[in-house]
Amino acid sequence: MRFSLLVALLFFSAPAIAQDAQPADKTAEKPAEKQICRRVEVTGSYLPGKRECHTKAEWERRAEQARDSFSRRNSRALSGDNYERPK
Repeated sequence: MRFSLLVALLFFSAPAIAQDAQPADKTAEKPAEKQICRRVEVTGSYLPGKRECHTKAEWERRAEQARDSFSRRNSRALSGDNYERPK
């Protein structure tokens, strides 16, 4: 008798347990950012270039790093300090 009662209890409670395992609010899940792919030219190569895919934030960060690098090199060239120091 106890065994059949235990089996019945587990049988009827299983759907309730399965429902609790799912997140309550599906809008709270953050979707993955969209990848933007671009063809990047390779200097000194006859091939058309390679394809790189990054998110919008990563492309902006790469552009900012390129601007900073150009700015540092340009300021050194104007100051007469053309020696690149090791990091």
